[in-house]
Amino acid sequence: MLLLSSRYNRAIGALISIALILLLYITLATETTRSWLAISSNFRIRPTPNPFTVEELYQEVNITDWGAMGRRVKKLSHWATSLIKDPSADRSAFESALLLLFDFLRSSEGSIYKPWSSSTNSTTSSLQLGIVVCVGSNNVHMAGHLIASLRRVHDSKAAIEVAYAGDDDLSPGKRAFLKTLDPGLSFINLLHVFPTIQSDLLGGGWAMKPFALLASSYPRAILVDADAIFLSNPDSIFDAHPGLSRTGALFFHDRGAGSGGYTRGKQWLEQQMQAASISPSHHLTNESLFWSGQVDYEADSGVVALDKSRPAIVLGLMFATWMNTKKVRDAVTYTMFHGDKETFWIAMELSGVEYSFEPWYAGAIGEITDREDWDEGDRQRASGLGRQEKEESVVLPEPEKLCSDHMLHLDHSGQAPFWFNGGMYRDKRTDTLELARMTHYWVGNSSDIRLTQPESGWFWLNGVIACLLERNIMVLPEDVKRVVERIEKEAKRVDELAVDFKWEGQGIL
Repeated sequence: MLLLSSRYNRAIGALISIALILLLYITLATETTRSWLAISSNFRIRPTPNPFTVEELYQEVNITDWGAMGRRVKKLSHWATSLIKDPSADRSAFESALLLLFDFLRSSEGSIYKPWSSSTNSTTSSLQLGIVVCVGSNNVHMAGHLIASLRRVHDSKAAIEVAYAGDDDLSPGKRAFLKTLDPGLSFINLLHVFPTIQSDLLGGGWAMKPFALLASSYPRAILVDADAIFLSNPDSIFDAHPGLSRTGALFFHDRGAGSGGYTRGKQWLEQQMQAASISPSHHLTNESLFWSGQVDYEADSGVVALDKSRPAIVLGLMFATWMNTKKVRDAVTYTMFHGDKETFWIAMELSGVEYSFEPWYAGAIGEITDREDWDEGDRQRASGLGRQEKEESVVLPEPEKLCSDHMLHLDHSGQAPFWFNGGMYRDKRTDTLELARMTHYWVGNSSDIRLTQPESGWFWLNGVIACLLERNIMVLPEDVKRVVERIEKEAKRVDELAVDFKWEGQGIL
């Protein structure tokens, strides 16, 4: 009897042990899957568009693997599109997946325009167009020229937002000065919008630009450099520009400068696309001088226009913003490319988002150089052009030299100068307030711009000012001259106001 009792007790003990082990297993399994349940539980109730597996969501992407990031962004775009089609669908799983990919968005959710968010759609201002400008203490004058010209010369009705990274970047006094130029001006402190990555933004320079565009309150947003100047009103660009209207993304080309000798970035991008099985877009294969190896740079990010009401566009912008976070830009982006300028279109390219470029590569606006001031290099370049003239047996105009710090872009028609960068000063790198003289411009033959870059090539004065020597340098049309004169008047007015403006006992601007 004692033997049977002992065996019985052992059996009971074994059963209890097994039960405890099963209970512990269930508890641990529940804990380890709790974060995934937060993402997927909603989709167990009804069919869902969630394109990710658990493993894919939690597998960290190497910051050098942009192709893999592009594939994930593309999946998020499809998911977001399906959410927009179903207003009643729960968004929490999508938002959790978004934060896993772009952790710089943590604590920023309520500050970012997101087309899939019902709160965004209900609180967005009826004014849909916004111009956002990154401004720091060193370019307040030029930003003032831009703001004054938009309001008083072009009569722009677009909202204007000034983005900055805290008081040390743009002091309260200087913000107050800009406010006198446009009482409707609003300000975006990027340190408040993106509180988890403030160190990325402090002293970030170019890197702030995609953050500013992402933080803009408006679905149709135009990112504009502080030293950019429009020669016509940009308000209608989203409807008037066929490429922007079709794709929701418009970029402008840099100068067709260089000989394609700077190949590191292009080769690296090719490797990323091959590794991710991504085929280059129609733009790259058919229109890009950068991709064909003829020039060193593709984009000038002085103006970037995005329709953020399209989910693929805003997610592509988030991808570009990720490329400009400190960890990624220090390790990859700024070692392969020149600052932020290429990240906007590369993000779209890698995530399969259609985008558009203004077909014409940038030209120049300024004044021609008297022949008496030509140096020996100029005469040799002109001699080379003369040899071609003899070979063609045709009479061509005499070549002229144009040196300018101001890169010019045409409008969508390819006929009219639209905007330029470099500001209104002759040399923005000096303390002088002397304005540039703008009497001539050059953009190549807009009917076939890819084949009509400067025959003598771009060359550089003092290493920074772009020069060209060409036959078809044109005089500014009279209507554009009048616009330039009005902008010059506004620039002088702004500079005079700045001299007299005092704030908080800190002296003059």
